[in-house]
Amino acid sequence: MTRTERLLRILQMLREKRRPVTAAAIGEHFGVSERTIYRDIATLTSQGAMIAGEAGVGFVLRDDFFLPPLAFDPHEAAALMLGLRFVLRRGGVGLSAAAKSAQAKLSGAMPARFDDAAARRSAFVVAPHPAVRGQILEIIREAIDRARKARIRYERPDGTISERIVWPIVIGWFDGFEMFAAWCELRQEFRHFRVDRLACIELLDQDAGRPRHALLQDYRRLEPDVEL
Repeated sequence: MTRTERLLRILQMLREKRRPVTAAAIGEHFGVSERTIYRDIATLTSQGAMIAGEAGVGFVLRDDFFLPPLAFDPHEAAALMLGLRFVLRRGGVGLSAAAKSAQAKLSGAMPARFDDAAARRSAFVVAPHPAVRGQILEIIREAIDRARKARIRYERPDGTISERIVWPIVIGWFDGFEMFAAWCELRQEFRHFRVDRLACIELLDQDAGRPRHALLQDYRRLEPDVEL
């Protein structure tokens, strides 16, 4: 067994275990020393694997967003690149930075498919939105991630302005515009708001009145045709 194979198998072993696994147990399983396992764990964490633990206690895999080296065919790579370009152009400041970082990691493994030159050769393009809209999306995303309320000034189709306190729960991308769903304190019901009609938005240091998962359950029940 090569070291690369052992690293991938260690990762899979940790995925399958709910309790910490000691270096001694891992070493015995693979027929190597504890010292070797400590070096292997250090290598995996340096490559992005979220492994928590310490000597004498054991190791456990936390948020598993780590992908081992993979091979993508041209169509798979094109699909991933299109998704990355969409987020880079229309995902807001934070998600755009994350997409750039993800592209860099993929490019390191498969430069011919994911480096900047490959992106320029792509047959797919995504039109950017105005920079201010990206900033607004970032505030909405932060409100969702932190389960916070937001104060908005919203322009209705007739041009009048309405000020409301909302609890954002989900963002949707449509042709030419973005929209988010939120619980509206003024109307006491779920409402949809177009991002391009926001005159301003302010994140409040107030928790939303209900957990997001509960709001999503109610929203799905009331809006069954919306795919979340």
